[in-house]
Amino acid sequence: MAFASALADRLPATRHRDFRALWGGSACSSISLWTLLLGNAYIVYKLSDSSFWVGVSTFASMSPYLLAPIGGTIADRVQRRTLVKVTRLGAFLTTSILFTLAVTDVLTVWMVVTVALAQGIVRAVEIPSDQALLANVVPSTDLGNAVALTSMTQHGSRAVGPLLSAPLLSTVGVSGAYALAAVFALLSFTFVRRVRTESRGDVVALRQVIANLGEGLNYVRHNGPVASVFVLVVAHCALTMSFDAMLPGFARHELHQASTGFTIMTMGVGIGALVGTSLLAVYPGGQRGRLLLATAIASGVSPMLMAASRHVAVAAFSATLMGVSQAMFMAVTAVLLQQVIPDGIRGRVMSFYLMSAGGIMAFANLGFGTLADWTGAPALFFLPGLSFVAIVLATSFAPHLRRLYRTGHIPGETVPAAAPAGGR
Repeated sequence: MAFASALADRLPATRHRDFRALWGGSACSSISLWTLLLGNAYIVYKLSDSSFWVGVSTFASMSPYLLAPIGGTIADRVQRRTLVKVTRLGAFLTTSILFTLAVTDVLTVWMVVTVALAQGIVRAVEIPSDQALLANVVPSTDLGNAVALTSMTQHGSRAVGPLLSAPLLSTVGVSGAYALAAVFALLSFTFVRRVRTESRGDVVALRQVIANLGEGLNYVRHNGPVASVFVLVVAHCALTMSFDAMLPGFARHELHQASTGFTIMTMGVGIGALVGTSLLAVYPGGQRGRLLLATAIASGVSPMLMAASRHVAVAAFSATLMGVSQAMFMAVTAVLLQQVIPDGIRGRVMSFYLMSAGGIMAFANLGFGTLADWTGAPALFFLPGLSFVAIVLATSFAPHLRRLYRTGHIPGETVPAAAPAGGR
């Protein structure tokens, strides 16, 4: 009892029943997603023997995030808890389709790409809805902790998914990984069915698409510190996080252990992300600026270390450092933004954040996957990592980011979240 009380004091968001339900749903959904992506990369590389086609499948999964602002607009118009439930069901159905195709032994590369595109569209609506609802299931005092905990499960699932699915890939095959992804997608729906909090944004008519998107975009454009964070996120995701398409080829040609090396690197990224975001959940809020700067630099250095890796152990260490730094960086930026975005436009603004991250990564993954077949992966780890370090050092002289690194918060009044419904 005393332990539970002490844990609640350190993790105050867990006191709220609806947050626990939403958090559990987010955790299962993320495990399902990363299990699915691992299975897709594995089977596409096996069928095509090409990093380019792995890049294409990753692009198909992430490119719909460019449409995330449409999803964010929907999240600011309809009942958010309903939207989260519907999209969770959509993720389960698309995953089940891949499992059926795999178990009947008719799966082809184009089938994987097509279903990945469909699921990407579903998640382009799901994620802004989930992020918008999150701020309504806890009071404003606990919002930072809620965002950090959600980031922990989202990024940490990169370890859990591969850990659970790797034995299946090496024994049952990709159908085992897809079955596991479907189970977690169904569990995710079961969790979010328990959410009672009602939440809507201020969109009046969905047909006014341009005007609705303009409200969210204008908020970002006319808020210098927020816009600066967005620019930094774009550079970070393009240069340091777009490596998924290169991992199968890197494991085969540089580590000479195709299946084992790929799985270990993927798990390393996930374990690092889980550790990093777990630490962030109990990290002092006033120190987030320094943490943002430190993790930004480490996010650039860690791919440079990966470029020099020629043994599985070194690659695993580099991957873990990549996971720690990159996940913490993304989690800190999400916390900073969620604490100041007005709830009426929260879905749209966070959907632009998703577009800036996932949409950019879609194109970068495709580009790096294509180039890796020609130049090899090491140069594509090293040069973008070095470029991002240079960008971060340059931004330390920019007024908005220099202030953010020093103070640990975006200037302006913190916007209160709605009081949570559903009790503890």
